[in-house]
Parts: sequence; C-alpha cells; structure tokens
Amino acid sequence: MINFYYKLLYFLPLALISGPFFSDLIVITCSLFFLIDTFRLKLFNYYNNTFFKVFIIFFFFLNISSLFSEDIIAFKYTIGYLRYGIFSILIFYVLKNYSNFKKNFIFIFFFTFIFLIIDGYIQYFFGKNILFFDIEKYQTGLKYVTSVFGEEKKLGSYLSRLAPIFFIAILLLKKEFNINKDLINLFLIPVLYILILLTTERISIFLISSLLILMLFNSNELIKKKIIFLITFILSVILVLLLNPSLLEKLKSVFYSIGVVSPGYTSDGKIIGGYDQGLFFFSKFYHDQILNSLSLFKENIFFGIGAKNYKLQGFDGWHPHNFHAQLLGEIGLIGYLIFFSIFISFLSKVIKILFLEKNEKTNPDHELKNLLIFIVFLNLLPIPTSDFFNNWLNIILYLPFGFILFLNEKKI
Repeated sequence: MINFYYKLLYFLPLALISGPFFSDLIVITCSLFFLIDTFRLKLFNYYNNTFFKVFIIFFFFLNISSLFSEDIIAFKYTIGYLRYGIFSILIFYVLKNYSNFKKNFIFIFFFTFIFLIIDGYIQYFFGKNILFFDIEKYQTGLKYVTSVFGEEKKLGSYLSRLAPIFFIAILLLKKEFNINKDLINLFLIPVLYILILLTTERISIFLISSLLILMLFNSNELIKKKIIFLITFILSVILVLLLNPSLLEKLKSVFYSIGVVSPGYTSDGKIIGGYDQGLFFFSKFYHDQILNSLSLFKENIFFGIGAKNYKLQGFDGWHPHNFHAQLLGEIGLIGYLIFFSIFISFLSKVIKILFLEKNEKTNPDHELKNLLIFIVFLNLLPIPTSDFFNNWLNIILYLPFGFILFLNEKKI
C-alpha cells in the first residue's frame, strides 16, 4: 500500500502553494495510511528515536491541556496534531526505502522554487503574475510581491522556511549533472533573497538573513568562495534598496515599532507614522499579545487554557503571534517546558556546529544536515509567528525532521 500513497508526497510542494486544504489533505491521508501500515508491517523501529519520543510526550501534554481547557474545541486541534509526527516518520521511511524519492522530491521543490522566483519577478516588474494576479500595494504605494498566493502574504514564508531544501537541490544538481555550483550560488541565492525582500514579510527576511549568515560561517559546499559571494550579495541588496527607498523605509519600520529608532516628529509633536512611544518586543501589538498570554499563564499555570482558546478570551487577535507565548498561555508550564527544551537542544546543536565541528565541515552530507538544523532552530525562535496550530505552517515546520532523521541514520 505504501508503494502507492507515498507518491502523494510529490504533490506537496505544489499543494503548499495552493493553500492549507490540499497540503493538509495529503498529510492526513498519508499519515493515516502509514499509521495503519505501521501496525500491519510492524514498522515500530522507525519510531524508536529521540524525535518521536519527545513528540509523543509533547502530544500527550497537549491533550492533557485540552482535558482541562475551558472549551472542548481544543481537542479538535490537539488530537489531530499527531499527524505531524507521523508525517515526519513517513518522510524518514520513504527516504530510507525508496532510493529515487530524495532526488525526485527535492527536484520538484527546486523547480517549484524556480517557478515562484520567476513568477514573483514577473509580478513585480509587470504588475501581474502569469496567473494575472495583481501585485499588492500598501496605502503608501509600496508594492509587495505575493505571486500565486494572491492577497495572502505567504510567499516569503514559503521561500524562507523551505530554503534549505532548495539549497540541498542545488548541491544535488551539481552532483547529478556536473553543473558549476559556484555560478548557480552567486546568481540564485541573491535572486532568492531579493525576492523575499520584495515580499516585505519582515519575519521571512529575518529568517533568510539569519540562515545565510549561519551558512557563511559553516558552508564549504554551497558557499565556497565566501568573499566573492559576500561582495556580490551585499552590492545586489544595496542596489535594490537604493532603487527602492520605500522598501528601505519599510525595513526600518521594524526599529520604529520596537522603539529603538525614532522616525521623527510632526510639527504638533506626534511621532511620524503613528508609531507608539516606548520600547516594545517587536511592536506594541506583539508586545501586548505576549503580556496577554502571560496573564493567562498566571491564571492557569500547569495546563493553560487549552489549544486555540486564546481567541475566546476577548483579546485583540486570534492568537498571540508568538509560539513561546502561545504555548505558555494555552498549554501551560509542563507542555511549554517540553517545547522550550527542544528549542534549547537545537540552540546547543547550532553552537556545536559553529564552534566545535570544524573537522567535519568538508562532509557534504553533514552540511545538508546542518542546513536543516539551522532552519528548525530559526523556526523555534521567540519571534513573531503565525498560529502554532496552523496546519499549513506545521507541515513546513515538520518536513525537515524527516530529512534530519534520515541523515542521522546515515551516521554522519
């Protein structure tokens, strides 16, 4: 049965572009059938790893929280959360047992990225993409690219969070077709970064910027000629910002929102742009959401108020826009400590990669694994995010774990 339904995974890169419905349908279908096959074929050894053991403990406390929640709707999100852990194990199983899957799956991702990059630039320069979706604009007139995502600002998130798979594809292209990897990197990586800049999605810009910085310190395969790459990259970005001062102002607005830089004052003493006075965690809106979550945590310390119940508390917003704050308020201290321990574990892995593994940097497979560890770590940072229980986002978050498990199996 696996021989048939695993092929649905090939449609996942395109399904994620279409939105949450088809991508989640693929994950639910494949996870359900794989769970059945786990018992039918006795595949329990694939679950015998630290990842799944920690995931099951976390899953257990998610549902304990739902048991004590104010609204039974919490179970709708916590019981179904099991699919993401099984999805990661399925990716691991397929990578290990179907030799062509890695190449085919990654190349599909690569060409999906290429399509989005081309489509994004078409939309930016011509005002419409190939599906005739108009480019979006702020009230200030600043244009931002969304490509096939239409009115939703998801292009940057898709490209930045899945960028490691795109970079892995570049390495495989060089190996498969003997393509000059340095020329591809000097062109494709800056082009990808600039497109993410043009989405104006500030968290996505932060994620891809952080990923590239980590790669510069660690990569010997993707970025060999570091000085040339750095000069090319910086000059390209500076040129884009000089030609688009409104975009530069949008990026500076992060510092205005935090309160560390002032945009100036009007003649009547008000802050230009309507920014709030004071120092905030990213912005007053995000700051207030975190404070709201902390107040909920104090009232429900051990088990929280239940998954997705933040929106029932009368606050301004459906969720706190921060994984750490949301989990602390909605599932309580015990569940949050499990999540926090995962974050600390990946932080320690990143520190080890950057400072203690100098002798292993020449191993290409090791570099692939490091790329995936970097993006998992960045995804877990306490920065503004979407809803922790968002199905579209969780599919993207759990996909790298299957690859990491596979690379661990190779005993790099």
